[in-house]
Amino acid sequence: MDATMKKHTLLVSPRNDRVFCAALALVSLLLLATPARAVLFLTNYTASQPLKVLAIGDSITDDSVTNGAWRLYLQPLLVANGYNFTNLGRWASVPAPGFTQVHHEGMDGSVIAAPGLSGPTHGYAAANNYSLLTVSDALNSFAGVMPDLFLIDMGVNDMGRGRNPSFVATNNLSALLDLIFSYAPSAHIIISKPTTITYSTILTPPYDTYGTNMYIFTDAVQAVAAARRAQGQNVFVADLFSAVNGSTMLNSDGTHPDSAGLSAIANEMMFRIAAITARPDSVTTPFVLSGSVWKYSDQGLDLGTNWSQPNYDDSSWSQGAGRLGYNIVGITTTVGYGGNPASKYITTYFRHTFVVPNGATYTNLNLRLNCADGAVVWLNGQELYRLNLPPGPVNYQTQTTTFVSESGDTANTYYPTSLPITSLPAGTNVIAVEIHKFYPVFAGITFDLELIGSGVHTPALSFIPTPGALQLAWPTNSAGFSLQTVSNLPSGGTWQNVSGPYPVSNGSYQVSFPVNATPAQFFRLIK
Repeated sequence: MDATMKKHTLLVSPRNDRVFCAALALVSLLLLATPARAVLFLTNYTASQPLKVLAIGDSITDDSVTNGAWRLYLQPLLVANGYNFTNLGRWASVPAPGFTQVHHEGMDGSVIAAPGLSGPTHGYAAANNYSLLTVSDALNSFAGVMPDLFLIDMGVNDMGRGRNPSFVATNNLSALLDLIFSYAPSAHIIISKPTTITYSTILTPPYDTYGTNMYIFTDAVQAVAAARRAQGQNVFVADLFSAVNGSTMLNSDGTHPDSAGLSAIANEMMFRIAAITARPDSVTTPFVLSGSVWKYSDQGLDLGTNWSQPNYDDSSWSQGAGRLGYNIVGITTTVGYGGNPASKYITTYFRHTFVVPNGATYTNLNLRLNCADGAVVWLNGQELYRLNLPPGPVNYQTQTTTFVSESGDTANTYYPTSLPITSLPAGTNVIAVEIHKFYPVFAGITFDLELIGSGVHTPALSFIPTPGALQLAWPTNSAGFSLQTVSNLPSGGTWQNVSGPYPVSNGSYQVSFPVNATPAQFFRLIK
């Protein structure tokens, strides 16, 4: 049988219940073999026991510029996606049509750690307007009813005021995470890479004076989240920096998102919430997150065409966490370019393995790519996507079509691409990327990548005991799957389609077969 096909097979023998039970036991073992991950289970939350959400932030979350801010746009997205939820917080926005979950912990002008620099805000003097104090006060006010999900957008004021970006991420933000987990140890936390301050005109000196510090901070935020996940904590990242285009989605002050920017924030938050949610009707799986560790070859070698294949031996390659590159602000891992600034290597190669679980049929990949200048992305040795490179074969000397600025927001943005796929085999897969330069004398390169898969659960066939008949059932939310049967699988028999339409009962397709003298039958669902 083709290993790339999504199928579920049952052996049925009217004369031998032990064989049938053994097949069911095998099915159960296959399902149990699926790797576990920390998730929000959508079915755990009801109207009477909703998901409790706490939004923490500065004026981009508070009502000081726009009533409801991005929370106004997030509520209908959550509702449309089937979430029963309630917002917690001591402050309340003005309700509006479709916006009833008005509570939040946004604090205009807030920074993460003492001293606060702006205020008074919501009764806090300027010196006390910092998250480590205000969030502690909020959690104490909830009388033991802790949030399940924290959405944090902090750092714009810290960076705009010139605070050290690495220290703010690794010390102040980490202290905020410690504070939250001390109250809610099993909480899920989404921390944000904040929006740009490159275009800011507020305060004197204006925030844009420290614009490049935001690039360092966003990469440090990724590193903090990765370290926390390695410790078993549920900390994830929303990339608001990439979601909100600084040149088109900000108000005239160059700092606060306009309606398009607030909507973009809500969509990014929704995307990240969906990525950590298990639900019965669909699957979203983060395969590779930003800041992951990649193996890389930076020797300027001609690696030919085999280097992207799954069985390629990369044991001698170096490795480091994203973002990777050189001569660009915010890089986490510096790779080599040959030592001659006037003749840098054109191509650098990267590889990363990820595991696809059993029990899911993936139909789409969301690729989020940070690169300068261009890239070819390979999946299991097949080209998946290319950016800023000419069509046709490429080699280690192929230069990009255009130059990508090595400074400013462009080189620090992750650009999304949605890619339909026909199959993604369960087990270990390899994503490989070659980054190409426009011209060898130009300063730097940058690379990082996120890969998130979406699809449906691979349906499981179940057996319903029925006198005189064999009745099979599978969920109706398994669109596109067909039932097939064969009686002599061990001898290489040909699978035959069981023609539909299939009767529906209690949320399942149910098909009955009369018990006959056939010694055994095999059934499978296939897409």
